[in-house]
Amino acid sequence: MNAFFSNDSGRPRPAAGRTGAWARLWLVALFATTGLGAAAAVADGLQGPFDVHSADLELRDGVYQLDASLRLPIGDAVKRGLADGVPLTLEVDLVIKRVRAYLPNTGVAELTQRYQLQYNAVSARYILRNDNSGQQESLPTVDAAIDQLSQIQGLPVLDKSLVSARRRYEVSVRAKLDYGAVPLTLRILMFWVNEWHRESDWYTWTLRP
Repeated sequence: MNAFFSNDSGRPRPAAGRTGAWARLWLVALFATTGLGAAAAVADGLQGPFDVHSADLELRDGVYQLDASLRLPIGDAVKRGLADGVPLTLEVDLVIKRVRAYLPNTGVAELTQRYQLQYNAVSARYILRNDNSGQQESLPTVDAAIDQLSQIQGLPVLDKSLVSARRRYEVSVRAKLDYGAVPLTLRILMFWVNEWHRESDWYTWTLRP
């Protein structure tokens, strides 16, 4: 078969098969030069149930603190990726609104808490970092790190003085999970990978001070 064929203008153009082959070779070269060979492996990552299993606000020392339990979609593929140094980022969003009978609810407080989990090859430990406060915790195994990440304990969210005992409030919490650190432009090129980011549904309950 000829490598080229003529179009209506008489000018040669590459055959479709050759064009497809060159496109595939270009993607392979891109993966090799940008390290996306490892990044592509995360396509098997964030799969399975992902939700806020339970959540509540507890009043401690005049401050409402969030306790929440998350069910994370972390299987063996993600654990292997973590062991290879692929980072995992968790964001917890919290919204508190005052409930009004005849008017739209009004906002009282909003908070986004961000955590990052990554393996440190030097110390051979998993480092869980609170990006809001800068505090870090070192954990010995991937299972211990994931268990710690899935439990939010004593997170200060609201001063008691900002709510009234005569009012009713609605509290909502959701979680977002990002796996890997591939730039957005390359994520667009790797359009077939849909496991970079997951969001849970909102978990909502009523707070009566």
